[in-house]
Amino acid sequence: MDWKSLLHADPTDWLLEPSNPSVRYFTLRWLLDLPEDEPQVCAAQEAIAQSAPVQKIFKQMHPAGYWGSDPNPHAGCRGRLLLLTWLGYRGDAVRPAIEYYLNGILSPEGAYAVEMKGRAIFLPCHAANLLRLMLWNGLADDPRTARLMDWLIGVQQPDGVWACISKLNAYPCLWATAVTLRAFRELPLGLLTPQVEQVRQRAIDLILRSNLYRYGKDKPSPLWFKFGYPLQWDSDLLEMIELLAPFISAEDPRIQSALKLVLDKQDPAGRWPAEKDPKGGKWMLAYLPFEELGQPSKWVTLHAMHMLKALHSPDKTCQN
Repeated sequence: MDWKSLLHADPTDWLLEPSNPSVRYFTLRWLLDLPEDEPQVCAAQEAIAQSAPVQKIFKQMHPAGYWGSDPNPHAGCRGRLLLLTWLGYRGDAVRPAIEYYLNGILSPEGAYAVEMKGRAIFLPCHAANLLRLMLWNGLADDPRTARLMDWLIGVQQPDGVWACISKLNAYPCLWATAVTLRAFRELPLGLLTPQVEQVRQRAIDLILRSNLYRYGKDKPSPLWFKFGYPLQWDSDLLEMIELLAPFISAEDPRIQSALKLVLDKQDPAGRWPAEKDPKGGKWMLAYLPFEELGQPSKWVTLHAMHMLKALHSPDKTCQN
């Protein structure tokens, strides 16, 4: 079916407004399928680089490659680098910070390791975010990317989930699993080995068996049912369907209740509201205002349309 028939109206022109160059860029790429070298896409990338949030981030970067007063790479690099990735920035200005981050956080074995209270803490969710950052910034062929991939694959649990192994008693985490699938979405074809595809499929099967959000949880977080961006180490039902959309049928019974929940949040103009601020993201307010809660959100609408387009694509090969 035509996925736009599920919209009450087509808000594409609203998403293309130049006031938000990041949303405009991803709309051109995801919804209009324009190539990276198309003049409109190039112009949007340049507008992102010149936007006030990106300019402010780089103005405050320490020459060594971190931000703030704490030179620890986990504290001093992670947040701003993720924000730049979310905004769609690519450029040479970010490379010193990426190198500082990698040199301070990545173990020789490829693990994302942070020293806390006298012991090494291993963080798969942050490892997945780092993988996405590296892939987004053209480091797919970097040997450190391969080591990080191998480590991340190696800590997947047999049933397909990634566990929060930062605690003394590790526990399985669907958010960490979603963040890993988010990173895998950036993988170029050269890194989509049979092993990676098998690892991804185990995670997809696990999420579907868990009704998208209920793995091991009698009382899941209410954040699953509220939509807002950016997502850091958390997720929600909209993103879960978006991550699974290229691999499942739109008629799959396991997603129907969640899909209805998403569609029911749409307004008459085909837009979705912002319902939550970024988890742990108050520091972002120093760079950009959050979208007003309860009001139409360009970011949520973009991702909802991206999900519907992928879910109803006639070109995908459904793997379930």
